[in-house]
Amino acid sequence: MASRLRFQDKVAIVTGGCKGIGRGCVDVFAENGGKVAVLDIDDAVGETMKAEGPGEVFYIHCDMTKEEEIQAAVEATVERYHRVDCLVNNAGWHPPSRTIDGFSADEFRKLLDLNLVGYYLACKYTLPYLRRTQGSIVNISSAAFTLGQGEAVTYVATKGGVVGLTRALATDEGKHGVRVNAISPGAVRTPLLEDCIKDDLQGGLERCKNSTVLRRVAEPRDIGQTCLFLAAEATFTTGADVSCSAGAELGYGLKQ
Repeated sequence: MASRLRFQDKVAIVTGGCKGIGRGCVDVFAENGGKVAVLDIDDAVGETMKAEGPGEVFYIHCDMTKEEEIQAAVEATVERYHRVDCLVNNAGWHPPSRTIDGFSADEFRKLLDLNLVGYYLACKYTLPYLRRTQGSIVNISSAAFTLGQGEAVTYVATKGGVVGLTRALATDEGKHGVRVNAISPGAVRTPLLEDCIKDDLQGGLERCKNSTVLRRVAEPRDIGQTCLFLAAEATFTTGADVSCSAGAELGYGLKQ
């Protein structure tokens, strides 16, 4: 018997879907029969993306700090597929490590625009269509918000905002049958993580492994699988912040 396609004939929008966690989500949704609109600014990758499995991938150039481009991208998705069943808010950035003294207010505002305001705008323009399908939103936050992270005060603040946005939206949208959840990944082997630890890549990866109880760094598909579960099966779950940290928060941070 053929395996069941868990997102057959449904439509997802994934922001920042050309690489990293976003790409993992795109691949998992497409493998399960989904039609996936990828909103990103990486034209070189986006225009060559192919679906993994029986689904379909459609790339839309979109700067997630520009409201008019976000609105136009959502409308282009609906024009092509006539529906939206899931929004995955993933586009974001982690600045280089530094304490609060090293960040300017302008740098913080720019990070907020991408990591939080972009999520808000994608939700705003997608929700009219999600209400029609009683679909869902999955916002990618970070375990850094729960655990705290040194020399990352602006990043952690934006990711805390993502969880707050998630819970408030879940409260408002339940009456429409729309579920809103967050995922908080720990260390995931993405180009962004590798760039952050490039001065000692192997040592950094080893430290990431040793911070977890599963003793490994996640692959983007690990987060994609959790995202698909929230979109396709978790029909009585809303307002949740799902940890995908391999237990990094367990054991008082002391792992041997």
